[in-house]
Amino acid sequence: MIVVDTNIVAHFWLPSDHTELCDQLFQWDSEWIAPLLWKSEFRNIVTLLLRKGLIDLPGALQITEKAESQMKDREFHVNSIQVYKLAEKSDCSSYDCEFVSLAEDLNIKLITMDKQILRSFPEFATKPSDIITI
Repeated sequence: MIVVDTNIVAHFWLPSDHTELCDQLFQWDSEWIAPLLWKSEFRNIVTLLLRKGLIDLPGALQITEKAESQMKDREFHVNSIQVYKLAEKSDCSSYDCEFVSLAEDLNIKLITMDKQILRSFPEFATKPSDIITI
């Protein structure tokens, strides 16, 4: 089981330079979990692609349905106090700290490509490329 941030989920479902790496990550460990926040962040990414004309509404709905199905029953609430404490000791947003908080609570790795999270929380955060070799 691993915590993945929203960008990992997005790269997995939306074509990008990192899709193959995220697919390898999923093959390595398919038990992905995230805080409830992931869904709103994912919708925001999909909305940006819609506005840029890179995907259409039916495509956006299909991708979102697949991602939500993948993460069904793998979404968790996080403790606000813990999120604030993590944000206070770093330059990360409270959004980012939700993912760190979940990893800390369960004592598992957070897989992310976010440089700020990786720098601020090396005890919990790891890049997918540090785990997977394509």
